[in-house]
Amino acid sequence: MKAADEIFNTLPDTVKDAIRDLFSRYHFTESQKLEILKEEADLRQWKEPSFAGSFDHGTLESHQDGRTGDRYMEALRKYMHDLRADATDYSSFFPSIHPRPKSRVTEPDKQLVLSRCPCPVDGEKTRCCKLRTLDVIEQCAFSCSYCSVQAFYAENEIHAISNIKEKLLALEVEDDVWHIGTGQASDSILLGDDHGTLSGLASFAEKHPDIIIELKSKSARNVFSREYPANMFFSWSLNAPTIIEKEEHLTASLEGRLENAMRCRNNGNLVGFHIHPMVYFRGWEEEYGAVADKISSAFASDDLFAISIGTLTFTKSVLKNLRLCGEESRILEMELTPAAGKFSYPLDIKRKMFSHVYSSFPESIREGVFFYLCMEDPSLWPAVLGREYGCDRDFELDMKENYMQKRDILINKRR
Repeated sequence: MKAADEIFNTLPDTVKDAIRDLFSRYHFTESQKLEILKEEADLRQWKEPSFAGSFDHGTLESHQDGRTGDRYMEALRKYMHDLRADATDYSSFFPSIHPRPKSRVTEPDKQLVLSRCPCPVDGEKTRCCKLRTLDVIEQCAFSCSYCSVQAFYAENEIHAISNIKEKLLALEVEDDVWHIGTGQASDSILLGDDHGTLSGLASFAEKHPDIIIELKSKSARNVFSREYPANMFFSWSLNAPTIIEKEEHLTASLEGRLENAMRCRNNGNLVGFHIHPMVYFRGWEEEYGAVADKISSAFASDDLFAISIGTLTFTKSVLKNLRLCGEESRILEMELTPAAGKFSYPLDIKRKMFSHVYSSFPESIREGVFFYLCMEDPSLWPAVLGREYGCDRDFELDMKENYMQKRDILINKRR
């Protein structure tokens, strides 16, 4: 089925009728028709009126120059540009939440594989830390509107690998591996130790004390009633309360995530935060500034191994899936600017957002914690963080040095 037909079939009947009428009135190329359908799919998600359904055709048909189709495209593009260029307004947006029910399926024959971070592209167009990833759980029970995980796995199944401890201890690890993340394919702690995942990772961390195992979460589930090795780092993705409420459905609140991070710190492990993905919406300055304030008031620099900053980045396939699912969201009400083979905000908006949140931290945190930009253009580093790297390898080595220093300090505290 053609992409245009796939999108058309997901639209409400009233919009379909308006588009049929539109296509019968004017001549459009196939690429223009696809563009129209994509924009109508976006408007539906944003809970905005259909442009085709509300357009005044008299403004075009008064012209006799044969360019009515092109004039319609000009009007549509201007309308959509004006919506996307401004900061997104969530004040009157109350989306219906569509939980994605998941059954848990264990996979005894599933083999563990160390993968590479999905962000690198040819030519180092984004600065990448070369994280290695380990998918001990696949698929997530949360319903974040922008999530790319939903595009990769069966909609109604969470795969938890059985016999995980044995498989982890038997996993062959290359000598240059020093940092493994477990939060790329699911939430790292949402299922707790229900399937032995955390116990298995703890055993793996003990066997490989020179490898940092990072667990990433948006959960408030308390898994900190036991001790973990010092090289198990726990991090939380944080966002503005408006974005958590309107786009990160079923996840823990900002306060819930921070409280869980404090449990982790009090239990003797290092904590990290990913202020990611930042969204350009009305009120973003105050809310993201408050996120920095809450971190700074609850944690000292010695508690934190890193704070990353980043924003929305979409591949073409993820954009297609978001449009086809049709769930109410304003996450795509943004300027979709080409960015290293993907689509994201323009650099000037990123520079403004990232600089604001970084400067909102006190000097003690900025100097005592490793800050970095996640999957972002290298030109943003000096403008935002006041430093830059000549290549990914330099970034990776600096991160490793900082992480290992924090691990060693923690080990000394435990003695």
